[in-house]
Amino acid sequence: MAPPRPWGARLQGYLRWRWARAVHSTPTRERNWVSISRELLRWTLLAVPIGVVAGLGAAAFYFLWLEFTRFFLVGLVGITYPYAGAPAGGVVLWNSSFPRILLLPAVMVLGGLGCGVIVERLAPEVAGHGTDAAIRSFHVAGGRTRLRVPFLKMLASALTLGTGGSGGREGPAAQIGSGFGSAWAELLNMPAKERRIALATGLGAGVGAIFRAPLGGAIYAAEVFYIQDFEPEVFFPAIIASVISYSIFGVFYGFATLFALPPGGVNWNVGQMPLYALLGLICAGVGVAFIRFFRWSQQKFAGLPIRPMFRVTAGMALASASILLVYFALPWSNHFAALAALNVGYGFVQATMLGQVGLVPLVPAAILAVTAAIVLRVATTGLTVGSGGAAGLFGTSVVVGAFIGVSVGAAFHQVLPSVVSASEISGFAIVGMMSFFGGVSKAPLAVLVMVVEMTGSYSLLVPAMLAIFIAYIGTGPYHLYSEQVPTRLDSPAHVDEYSDRLLRSRERRAS
Repeated sequence: MAPPRPWGARLQGYLRWRWARAVHSTPTRERNWVSISRELLRWTLLAVPIGVVAGLGAAAFYFLWLEFTRFFLVGLVGITYPYAGAPAGGVVLWNSSFPRILLLPAVMVLGGLGCGVIVERLAPEVAGHGTDAAIRSFHVAGGRTRLRVPFLKMLASALTLGTGGSGGREGPAAQIGSGFGSAWAELLNMPAKERRIALATGLGAGVGAIFRAPLGGAIYAAEVFYIQDFEPEVFFPAIIASVISYSIFGVFYGFATLFALPPGGVNWNVGQMPLYALLGLICAGVGVAFIRFFRWSQQKFAGLPIRPMFRVTAGMALASASILLVYFALPWSNHFAALAALNVGYGFVQATMLGQVGLVPLVPAAILAVTAAIVLRVATTGLTVGSGGAAGLFGTSVVVGAFIGVSVGAAFHQVLPSVVSASEISGFAIVGMMSFFGGVSKAPLAVLVMVVEMTGSYSLLVPAMLAIFIAYIGTGPYHLYSEQVPTRLDSPAHVDEYSDRLLRSRERRAS
């Protein structure tokens, strides 16, 4: 006697039987509505549980990240660490304690060792920023990931970032969501095509929750797999899942935007358009340097004849040494340049948006410190994530882009004060965030929408569109995610699909 089918397969078979009966018993003129309803029910069944788990996973990861940061960086190392959002009195504060700052290398090495043990002993997929792993699974693995990966990624990323590793939160959130999406589709015994859609849906839901940007997360889920294309079938389930995950995350951590704007908001004028175009070009140049250094760092660490756990440890040790060197060399503004290279760094972005960093007067010390902060953040991210540390790349892109924007905006104010006022420099920081990551990620539309949602400001859409387009073109063939392919025609996931369509087209022409 044949063994009983899994309950997921039986549930799917039952639903197909019920809808087949409905379709065959319905007049032809009404079948389109039945088909639409069937698709709606099917994608809702797929997306709702993914959105729930992605929201809970993002909240759990955010909690771990906060607690690890407070224990290691604040409690042991003695850093007053700034967070993004609306600060009390509109002032972002950061500081450090000497000699407790000298504990930073030991703490970061401990974090790297812990992450390395997870990578080597439990799940190699946890290494790195995580987005490439999801993209690779989509294109070549039929959307399959191991169920253990999201949970281990959560722990390893919180440990890497909480001990001072430089990176972002989107990679872990994306891998948590995509991992469950894949597992849920596998449980329902769905075919490879729908399993890939489920993986992408979870990826978008995780990103939309952690950045409080549900629409941007859904678009990101459809855009991130390609350099010049979209995955249109992902949009509908990704929107459902992102709305749910964002709502659940907001229940725990509020629905305020990730960043707070200056009291007067942000403004721009038509005379600044050439300056925003130049900002996009500068972001493209720095973005290419960032990509090349990150790739170089990955290759060098991969070639080291040591165990994976010690590669991550070595990367964190080198990053901590670089931070301490800059800490003592550039003490400007409470060691801004060094502390901005730790953890996620969004609090320092918030300071630039509120006009506390790199604004008038643009003294040489400020120029040197902000430039050093950009270089150090790029270097420490390459060392942390390139060695196998579990952290994302969006965070560094946001920080570097904001610092580039505020520096360029402040320089324009010095040279052309009648064109760029002091109150308008914050706009350059926001557009810098969009332009830098939009160029290096090859996901310009998603980034445009996401940063608008993160800041709650739609006033900069026009200059941001120009700057992002120039950064996207300016980065040329360079892209941060190595597993991206140019278009759907280049994806192994769509080879059979397009081959079948071509054969059917030829058969119709022959007949």
